[in-house]
Amino acid sequence: MTRLRAKRHIPERMERCADLWFALPATNKGKWREVCGFPADCKLFLEIGCGKGKFCTETAIANPDALYIALERESSVILAAIEKAKELEIKNLFFVNADAKNLMDYFEENEVDRIYLNFSDPWTRKKKPKRRLTYRDFLKVYETIMKPGGEVRFKTDNTLLFEFSVNEFTECGFTLSEVTRDLHNSEWNEENVRTEFEQKFADEGIPIKRLVATSNKK
Repeated sequence: MTRLRAKRHIPERMERCADLWFALPATNKGKWREVCGFPADCKLFLEIGCGKGKFCTETAIANPDALYIALERESSVILAAIEKAKELEIKNLFFVNADAKNLMDYFEENEVDRIYLNFSDPWTRKKKPKRRLTYRDFLKVYETIMKPGGEVRFKTDNTLLFEFSVNEFTECGFTLSEVTRDLHNSEWNEENVRTEFEQKFADEGIPIKRLVATSNKK
């Protein structure tokens, strides 16, 4: 997938938005709501791979009582998202510039209510399935940091990744719902927030696949 070209003056621009992102997210483990100034009982939603921020900004604006954390490993990409949130003066959205493989360092067990995976890298090359964010090792981590009954909401344009993910979620004991292989022509499209990639794929006539996977841990 095409990413943003490298941006200039990233450190200086990140510093101007320092109130919206955390350089040391591990220090917030177990206390994200407190650190971000939200009630202990508010919902905490995590987007892994937020890209340029269209989804997280629009979703956070529509749900001001929930706390949103958007994670992205590419600094030039997350910078666009952070500056967008800064410009829009969104108060319930914060960012982490880090790799998803370290989630257990950043979030406590049962801390997250919902995880969004939007158009993750399909890693279609041979011997790379373990890099996929829906590989079972990642799913076990998601289930650990999510509360009982927590949800993973997953969207992709890639059919092979979608079928792989359906199998992985099922094998790991998640309950699947709202499964569609053509989201934009489904009953769930009305409330759907499109990402930048999603709009690009839609313009190309590529059907979007989507599911909700609910944790069954006690």
